[in-house]
Amino acid sequence: MSPVSTGRVLTRYGHLPWLGAILLVGLALRIWGLGFGLPNLQCRPDESTVVNVALGIAAGDPNPHFFNYPTFHLYLLAFLDGLWYLAGRALGLFAGLADFERLVLTDPSSLYLLARSLTVAFGIASVGLVYLVGRRLDDELSGLLAAGFLAVAFLHVRDSHFATVDVPATFHLLVAWGLLLRYLDQGKRGALAGAAAFFGLAASTKYNLGLFAGAALVAPWIVGPRSVRRSFVGSSVALVVAGVAFVVGTPFALLDPSTFLRDLAFEQAHFARGHAGLDLGPGWLRHLTFTLPHGLGWPLLAVALIGWALLIRRRGRSGLLLAGSVLVYYGVAGSGRGVFMRYLVPLVPLLCVCAGVAVRAALAGSRRRWPAVVLAVVVALPSATASWSCDRLLGETDTRVEAARWLEANVPAGAVIALVGSDYGQPQVRRTREWLKQEYADQQAAGLPTRRLARQLALDRSPPPPAYEVVEVKPAGPFRRAAVRPGCDLPCLSAAGVEWVVTQEHPLPYSRVEPGLALQLERQAVAVRVFDPFVAGAETPVYDQVDAFYLPVTGFSGVTRPGPRLRIFRLPDAAASEAPILDRPTANGELSSGSDTRDSTRTATATDSTDI
Repeated sequence: MSPVSTGRVLTRYGHLPWLGAILLVGLALRIWGLGFGLPNLQCRPDESTVVNVALGIAAGDPNPHFFNYPTFHLYLLAFLDGLWYLAGRALGLFAGLADFERLVLTDPSSLYLLARSLTVAFGIASVGLVYLVGRRLDDELSGLLAAGFLAVAFLHVRDSHFATVDVPATFHLLVAWGLLLRYLDQGKRGALAGAAAFFGLAASTKYNLGLFAGAALVAPWIVGPRSVRRSFVGSSVALVVAGVAFVVGTPFALLDPSTFLRDLAFEQAHFARGHAGLDLGPGWLRHLTFTLPHGLGWPLLAVALIGWALLIRRRGRSGLLLAGSVLVYYGVAGSGRGVFMRYLVPLVPLLCVCAGVAVRAALAGSRRRWPAVVLAVVVALPSATASWSCDRLLGETDTRVEAARWLEANVPAGAVIALVGSDYGQPQVRRTREWLKQEYADQQAAGLPTRRLARQLALDRSPPPPAYEVVEVKPAGPFRRAAVRPGCDLPCLSAAGVEWVVTQEHPLPYSRVEPGLALQLERQAVAVRVFDPFVAGAETPVYDQVDAFYLPVTGFSGVTRPGPRLRIFRLPDAAASEAPILDRPTANGELSSGSDTRDSTRTATATDSTDI
């Protein structure tokens, strides 16, 4: 749609400095704290899956044998892994393949940063694409406003830090929408084919984005006066192109159909029943009252909904198709009990477009720039503040990393450590070669892939020191593991030779200590160290309960860093040497001279704890 004729706010090319500034702000928010949690590999769920499957592809097996995600993004990442290997060889970072494998198996942080950087690239490119979509739907100012909103939108900024598929899939979706809007404006069949191809690639990155492909099938029926035959042919071509693009990105959907259908059925069932046994109510209500208000901020969400209605009323077939697609996706996303916030990442840019249209309509006829800037800042400020607060915390050292460093510095190699709670909340410590051998045998007996463990055992006679024997106290999984002791109490741990116990506590359901074990530890063990991220008396942090990501979505002032509260105990009958000196706060709250100032954490005695 052509810009309004009365008093254009932006002259020709005058928008480019503004767009450049928006892109710089968006980039800064997406790269701040990008190395969060490393070298702990469980600080963002699903990252290890994405990185490891991509590495398996890069190692020479194009079949991922894993289809809980489609594979287009995994192939892209595998290609980058190959380039990183070649670059490392050229720069002398590693001597050969064995050296590279050893790096991957001991500390693959560089590969996680590479995968996260790819997500950042897709995220900031999405900001530019939103500008183009908004400009085509309305005018340059609408496009700039939409880009500005997305640059600071909390949910998109947060997830642009992650080596996961949501933001990359959304990028492909935006390319598809840009081409489809061009087709609706100009009727060019090449634009329709291009849109269908990118809808297919979006679905080949994350399955649920295939819902938007319906827009490409509807578009030929609403483009000007056309015969039924031509409209049918257009829809058929779009369907074929989208299907081919999906198969190009996920070829083993056809080459390994049984595994593909098995994993796809699992994902469908998982979405329908919810995650980890949590029932947070109907998805439609949860997303409307939790995901979108926190993901966008209430002002931006309210303005976006107004813009969504305006698109239906004022922007013709383009607006109707876009608004209808948003409604269809939301309806399906809210139909299951799986209510992860990330499920609505694809809607965030489209809602930002709607918000840009709404703010532009409110300023219709104005010849000045400052009203647009002021109104946009007011609308975007809550989301921008949340993004800044999240980045600030991502830049702090995670409690799980602090605890792992303390253990390595204070606990002798070979000691037996019990880690209580889920993998997500545990500090990561190196395991002894004997532990790895037992884990390898357990996984082989369960029929699980063991290639990574086999290579680790083959490449290194022993892990880099210090390494520990680890007992995991958590619910038993679907197969037997010698390291896992479900329901193990203090006498059970002592019988297993455990000398040190690490517990985790957090509002998220993944970090819990059985009351009986907690009481036994309080009464009989020595509390040596506490790593506590919570601020006593501050606002209560609010978390996405189904997601094992240990940063809040609001209440950021209530925490000082990511991670659960971790407590390290020494069992009383552990052999010989005395426990390290317990850090004790002095009367004025400062640490005594005996404290280890390398850790900027709150320390406590066994009875000095803070309620969450």
